[in-house]
Amino acid sequence: MSYDGIEVDMLNLGNADSILVTQWSAGVASRILIDGGNTSDAEKVLSFLSSRGIKYLNHIVCSHPHDDHAGGLLGVVKSPNIDFGQAWVHLPWKHIDQSVLTTALNRSEAVAKRVVTIVRGSVQSSQDLFNAIAARGKPIAEPFQGMRIGFLFVCGPSLQFYEQLLKDFTDFEKLKAMEQSMVAHDAQNLVEMLFETTAFAKHAEAAESGLGKAPTEPENNSSTILYAKHAEDALLFTADAGVEALAAARQAYKLALLSWMQIPHHGSRRNVNEDLINYFKPKTAFVSADGTKKHPRRAVVNAFKAVGTQVFSTHYPPPNGGNKWFSLGTVPRRSDYSPAIPLYEADK
Repeated sequence: MSYDGIEVDMLNLGNADSILVTQWSAGVASRILIDGGNTSDAEKVLSFLSSRGIKYLNHIVCSHPHDDHAGGLLGVVKSPNIDFGQAWVHLPWKHIDQSVLTTALNRSEAVAKRVVTIVRGSVQSSQDLFNAIAARGKPIAEPFQGMRIGFLFVCGPSLQFYEQLLKDFTDFEKLKAMEQSMVAHDAQNLVEMLFETTAFAKHAEAAESGLGKAPTEPENNSSTILYAKHAEDALLFTADAGVEALAAARQAYKLALLSWMQIPHHGSRRNVNEDLINYFKPKTAFVSADGTKKHPRRAVVNAFKAVGTQVFSTHYPPPNGGNKWFSLGTVPRRSDYSPAIPLYEADK
């Protein structure tokens, strides 16, 4: 059969991301792997690809260098069992003076230890991934707004947006503010957990500070945002992008009324707000999450459901959940798959 369609496979990796996107044209498949989960997930990703008879990926994309996205991708890149055409990853050292960054991080370590540790780890992850790709002799490019990755369009970040995020990591006051924000967020979560264990648990949702109110980490906002179309249907891949990054992509591209969307950052309430949800208004949304109260958030799930979205999560149904598959057009049938069950109304 001459297939002509698009498929999305979101792997069940808990609070980690790995998505395979396949486009069929005249019966020929073009495949793009977005992220690879944590380091420990590499074998799961490779096993999934093998189970589908996939030995070649046209493109590999690292959305951003956090461990739950880039860690497993390193194992995929190093594996002799998979070949690929081109890799896409941001290379921070091309956009910022490393000596300036190192000096800023050293100076800020006493007041922003967690943030500094994360930034250093992310730079190292980018370097490790770059080295692994180079060792295989594959071309490497950086994904910025306006570029195409095969059949996917890059909606964000723009080069200017990305470089400003990097510049923030050399600003002592901004690093200090990021640390304080993380501490405050952790304290809020603790209050909510204590609140939810009391007799007033049914009012726990009221304790939430609202969607998109807490700031998103700059590294999450650097996530590559990707867009695909099949006929009149549009799909949006968000990784861990936050409100600021998604709003910037929305300004640059028409992204309204989606057929399918990835809920960003495992359903965290930090990364979307009602305005963006009302704008995107996807018919179907997938989220990769472990099913805790934080991921996905009750308020996030309900906000999507309020605009008519069917929400599916990799953790559902319990106890083990499963990989999620979405398709448009004509694609090969999967006799080993059964209909997905829409996510419960969280904590109902």
